[in-house]
Amino acid sequence: VSTQSTGVLNYHTNYFIQTNLRMESFCDLNIQFPKLGQEKVYFDLCYRLGYRLIAFNHTVDLSKAFVKGKLQLNVPKHKLETCSRLKVLRRVTLICSESNQLRALKNPVLNEFDIVAVSPTTEELLTQSVQLFQHSFQIISLDFTKRLPFRLKHTHLVPCKINNVLMEVCYMSAIKDSASCRNIVSNCIDLNWTSRGRSFIISSGAEDPFFIRGPYDVINLVSLFGISFKSAKAALSTNSETIFLKGLTRTQTFNGIVQSSSPNTSDSWRIPEKLDLSELEIDNSRKKLKT
Repeated sequence: VSTQSTGVLNYHTNYFIQTNLRMESFCDLNIQFPKLGQEKVYFDLCYRLGYRLIAFNHTVDLSKAFVKGKLQLNVPKHKLETCSRLKVLRRVTLICSESNQLRALKNPVLNEFDIVAVSPTTEELLTQSVQLFQHSFQIISLDFTKRLPFRLKHTHLVPCKINNVLMEVCYMSAIKDSASCRNIVSNCIDLNWTSRGRSFIISSGAEDPFFIRGPYDVINLVSLFGISFKSAKAALSTNSETIFLKGLTRTQTFNGIVQSSSPNTSDSWRIPEKLDLSELEIDNSRKKLKT
């Protein structure tokens, strides 16, 4: 399929290589939606630390988001500024506490965001979201600051790996609160053992620029959580790029088809408008056509 959208996908696929060949393509896909005029502070800080892709996140509790049956996200109205040095994305995180709330993942309002994340509160919601709505979101963001009400299993992560849905680890609370740090370490050890060091990303979850750390500082920090250097580096770069590319297919494709277009007349491989039956031979013994 040759399309205009395919060109967009190819452009963004090569974006990380074209941006700066000498630096790693590190990403931070969870920074709290900034206040008006505060974007430049994040842009300058993230660029100096070595990030090349960031996402501003808006969190929505679905138990309070429906007004007269309609989904109200209450996103800040001011438009985000752009930056020529960074790729800036918009993200929304949906907190789900009931099964019927997962239907909101099919709401067309979410197409305004580049990344959609889900934060289920129970094991049942985690299983349902991965098995039934896996094409509608990219990230599962569990609250690792508290003890999880269930134990992560390999069966939870197998569907995630197949559909490029990744778990998320946020390190801000480990810096901010010592009590939360203990729970994060415990939950990250379980996640790292269950996923075998794969299928997750690392983000800051920063509410303020003060809590953003450089990529290699983050790698050293999560080494305390039992995550190896190789796994941490992939979680900050390669895995995050996968999330970005899946977001493009979520908003710009339908059922895996981008956009069809007729081939040019100059193409030698084009299909003829009329098939010449004289070029075909019928093998009666096998009942098949030969060309």
